[in-house]
Amino acid sequence: MKKVLIVEDDPAWAKLLQHYVSGTNADSRVVISPGQALEMIDQWKPDALILDMLLASETGMALLNELKSHEDLASLPIIVCSNVGITSDDMESFGVRAVLDKSTMKPAHVRQVLTEVLS
Repeated sequence: MKKVLIVEDDPAWAKLLQHYVSGTNADSRVVISPGQALEMIDQWKPDALILDMLLASETGMALLNELKSHEDLASLPIIVCSNVGITSDDMESFGVRAVLDKSTMKPAHVRQVLTEVLS
């Protein structure tokens, strides 16, 4: 079974994202900060990461920079899910495979992106 780590500090969004992940027959876990994400990545070895860019403790950019600096983590597929006006082109150098806009995303599109990233 594939594993997806969700880095989201809003409980309602975290629950919704877990629901979408379960729809792809993958397992998920949620953490609320970049520090917790790094610990969970080391322990749980996820196949992909869903990252909110606006976290209470730090921005998602801190985690993206950290992952990029580790050779063994630089290839971890990342899906950014945020309200920040960014594009996939803006994030490509960080290993971001897709950007989902929280204000416009639809369930079918989220599941399609997850399926593509996890395949």
